[in-house]
Amino acid sequence: MPEIVRPLVHPEAAFTETLPQPREPQRQVLPVRHWLSLAAAFADIGGLVSDDELADLIRAQCTDDSQPLVSQPISLVARWIVAQRVLTVESPWGRMLPLFQFDLPRAAVHPGMRLLLAELRGVLDDVELALWFVTPNEWLGGARPALAMQTMLPAVRDAARADRFVALGG
Repeated sequence: MPEIVRPLVHPEAAFTETLPQPREPQRQVLPVRHWLSLAAAFADIGGLVSDDELADLIRAQCTDDSQPLVSQPISLVARWIVAQRVLTVESPWGRMLPLFQFDLPRAAVHPGMRLLLAELRGVLDDVELALWFVTPNEWLGGARPALAMQTMLPAVRDAARADRFVALGG
């Protein structure tokens, strides 16, 4: 009778299929009709682009006459997204980024974004955060934060702090 050879299996390996596997955080994707309304709100402040489109814009606009200033724009965009230095919104067609938050010729994120995202992340989800930037804000006399941050960043930061306080029920 031939000998049966069984593979050596580490005891824990037999149970890995039953252990809960880490999952990526769920991202809210709006239905198409709501997404179109959100996209329309960004239309007059640069619109929304995918990460690949943003990399192409950086590649096209960020040049020093003969040589690009950024050798790997897609890597740069990926680092911004992973580090949560930028606002992203999941669309039915993938992740989109509002253009108002970028200084394309310098291949940089607007310096105010770090401050504002620090105030509002964790209190507002991605969609609420996107809407916060394009909705007229009473703390800013009806100005939209995405536009106001270009000229009155301290006031926009104060508005973000006030809205965070209100959102937390303070």
